[in-house]
Amino acid sequence: MSFDQRKSTPNWAEIDYDRSTWFPIPLGFKGTKWLDAAEWAFDYAGDRFLKGGRELTKKVVKKEVLPFARSLVVAREKVAGHMAGHKLYCHCPDYTKLPVPVAVGLWKCQGTWEEAIGYYASWGTESATTQPATERFETEALGTGVRAQWSGVHGPGPYDQVNYVFRDTAFDTDVHVFLTSWDHQRFTEIVPDLDRLVRGIRCVPGSDG
Repeated sequence: MSFDQRKSTPNWAEIDYDRSTWFPIPLGFKGTKWLDAAEWAFDYAGDRFLKGGRELTKKVVKKEVLPFARSLVVAREKVAGHMAGHKLYCHCPDYTKLPVPVAVGLWKCQGTWEEAIGYYASWGTESATTQPATERFETEALGTGVRAQWSGVHGPGPYDQVNYVFRDTAFDTDVHVFLTSWDHQRFTEIVPDLDRLVRGIRCVPGSDG
């Protein structure tokens, strides 16, 4: 069974996530409250400075918030439309933390559940330097899935990755969540928050949620 030509599901997902820790990375801006990427980035950059205990003086905005917002725009350009996800989120509790994106992919079921696990749980392991540590992962909405975690070397150097995979047969949807980080300390900080985000995913009808 080849998953190379997998198709997006006609269904969608709602995600209950901690908005003090995560914020959405829009694939586009039609129908959102932001006019464009710059407005989106400035909105969340200012919010993350406030969450970090900073006052948004004119100097802080000019010297720190605007450069941080520009970095978010660049980061979005690298992942929106390039990561294999239909929903993207950024882990960034405050301005002192390196923003790290996570992707949620919603795919039409293909092959057996075991074949889907084999594909999605090992997705990205071509550059792995450790064997994936795979374990059952329980959720209320998606049932029992799998979480696989490993380390590797690629691009800038050593990285850590985690994949989550679930099959919602009622919605004919395979859910694949993944995160990659080249900062090991940030990775270890994020995984518990990501566990909670994953447990907040549920499939829903339609594709405009």
